[in-house]
Amino acid sequence: MEKILCPTDFSSTSAKAVDYAVYIAQHAGAHLSLMHVLHLPIIDTSDTALVASELLGEQMREAAVKLKAMCRDMEEKHGANRNGGFSCDYILREALLTDLASELTSGGGYDLIVMGTTGLDNTMEELLIGSNTESVIEEVKCPVMSIPASAPPPSLDKIVYATDYSLEDRHALQQVIHLGSFFGSHIDVVHVVKPRVKNNSEEAQHFWRELQEQFPGVPLSFQEIPSRHRDEGLKKYLKDAGGDVLAVVRRKKGFLKELFSQSLTERLTYQAEVPLLVLQGEMPATT
Repeated sequence: MEKILCPTDFSSTSAKAVDYAVYIAQHAGAHLSLMHVLHLPIIDTSDTALVASELLGEQMREAAVKLKAMCRDMEEKHGANRNGGFSCDYILREALLTDLASELTSGGGYDLIVMGTTGLDNTMEELLIGSNTESVIEEVKCPVMSIPASAPPPSLDKIVYATDYSLEDRHALQQVIHLGSFFGSHIDVVHVVKPRVKNNSEEAQHFWRELQEQFPGVPLSFQEIPSRHRDEGLKKYLKDAGGDVLAVVRRKKGFLKELFSQSLTERLTYQAEVPLLVLQGEMPATT
């Protein structure tokens, strides 16, 4: 892992994401970029355009001051750009968040986005943050770690990975294992089955043998967990097992497609108590 992107709007929710981004950058020896975007709406008249342009300029200056202060804080508290094992800078642009995030992860070498999300209540801030997180997950090709406002202090001792026994799981697990290697993480691979379905099926046994062969020496465990509802089963297991992160693959088809329907996205992303690591489902190109 070389470069981490962390969008911030200077809220307490995004501050929690910054804590996680710093924690990961420290352990991975990565470069961390804080990112703040401002967007100038379409203006009908020259007079209002001038006012809007002046307001944007003022907002840009204020944001630059805050971003510089955040970088200085990382330098003083964590040794960034010095002897802390990681570097940091900031990106301030007039752009749409999703467009800039997609641009930077496609051509800027960023291989992880860490950003805040929060529960749905009656505040506009929380609605906007949640919407932005979903939009970024939809648009970018790299993993996105969404950090809920209620997340505990950063830790990646145990990662719970939800599988549906697909070929994409092998590629996604490589990414999870790579991330976990910086923390000595134990990775629990779990598959949710209906209560009436027999556990430890032939498919499950075959999948586990393949994992052991593909990832020898990696601290992995595997089990099927019974639950009528997949999202509830995953969240219960995460709580009972003391998982620090829930990792899922976002794909257009298959077992976990429903995790990214509107209702289940709200239940997993907005109501999560620990970070959710969303991996993209595309298989790597072969030559």
